[in-house]
Formats: sequence, C-alpha cells, structure tokens
Amino acid sequence: MTSDYVFDNYKPTSLDLILAAIAAILMPLAVGYLFDLTGALIPLLIYYGLFAVLIVRWRKGSLDYKIEKENLKAQFRRYLTPLFILLFMLQGIIVLSSWFTLIRIGYVDPIGWILTLLIWAPINAFAEQLIWLYTFDSYAEFYKEGRKRSVMVFIGGGLYIALIGIIHAVFWGKFLLESNYVFPFTELFFSIQFIMPIGYIFLYRRTGSMWPIGIIHAFLNISGELISGYSIIPYLLVLA
Repeated sequence: MTSDYVFDNYKPTSLDLILAAIAAILMPLAVGYLFDLTGALIPLLIYYGLFAVLIVRWRKGSLDYKIEKENLKAQFRRYLTPLFILLFMLQGIIVLSSWFTLIRIGYVDPIGWILTLLIWAPINAFAEQLIWLYTFDSYAEFYKEGRKRSVMVFIGGGLYIALIGIIHAVFWGKFLLESNYVFPFTELFFSIQFIMPIGYIFLYRRTGSMWPIGIIHAFLNISGELISGYSIIPYLLVLA
C-alpha cells in the first residue's frame, strides 16, 4: 500500500488503534441501539460530529478538505485521475441500477425531501468516509514497512470493511431508502458497492484529499434523493 502525500506525516499511536477499533465495532452497534430509543438525530451527531469530525481532526490534525484559493481550478483538475473517473463511472452504474430498484416515496413530504437533499445528502457524502479511512489508516500506518506493516494493513482493512458493513446493517438499514429486487440491477448494485470502498482507499492515497471521494459519494446521495423523494426528517426523533 502506497504512502503518498499525507501519510508520511500521520504517525498513529496505540490510542488510535483503540479508537479505530471502537469506531469499527462498538460505535455502529451503539448508534444502531440508540436509533431505536431516540431516533436518528443523536446517533448521527455521534457518527458525524464525534467520530468523523472531532476524533479524526484531533488525531490526524486535518480532515483533508483543503482548498487552494489561488489555484482552485488546478487543484480540482488534479483530482481527475483515471481512478477517479473509473470510480465515478462505477457510481454511475449504481445510480442506474437504483433507478430500477429504489422504492419511490413520491415526494409526500416535499419540505423534508428538500431538507434531506440540501443538508443530509452532502453532509453524509463528505463526512462518513472520514471515520472509515481513519480506521484503516490507524492500522495501515502504524508500521511504515516490513511484515508487521502488512499484518496491520490486513487488520485495518478488516476493521474498515467491518465498520462499513455493520453500520449499514444495524443503523442505516433501519430507515434509509428501500429497494426492490430486480435482476440484474440488484446484483450490480451490491457488487459495485463492495468495490467502491476499496477504491476509496486507493483514491485517497493517490490524491491526499477527501474531496474526490466526497464528490463521488455526493453523486450517489443526490441521485438517490432525486429518484426516490426520500425524507430523513420523520426518522430523526422518536416521539413517546
């Protein structure tokens, strides 16, 4: 695994290993449990605010959303790598598959739909990969070379996949967009969804920025919103 850009500057400690393990296993279970008690708002504050922003900013020193004001066009032109284009095209296939499989809510809550589209969709797109990649990097960069590094990359990869899988199973799966089974679009959707997070690791390490990943994820979220008419608002709070 390459160590381009920021990774020579990130030196995780044993505390990062502990925090990453908590983020991968305990945090998804906790937010899934809290959702049943409180609704999605408090779990989202924990997921995005505490883990994705505060912990990552504290431990890595940056969220890697830098903006070069003097050379903004050139900055984003650098992100248009072959890998970015490939992942964006794969995300396009997921969006196409979603057109056939997503259950359309029908815009029954237009205000909630607009708020979800304008607030939740971009926040989710640009926030959740922060904690995903922190979890991987904390193990992958603990040793910089040798067999120990290979072992830690393997462990970090396992925790990375565990975090993504568990939080979708026990949290997002309770209230996010629902879909019907439609062959072969369902198979395409899940096959590519497995590939995308692996691609995110390589894209982040090639560019040293979270912007390309966030843009690709935003494409998915916004497209899903436009197709479905989904509103997250009813799920934010549980009323006794």
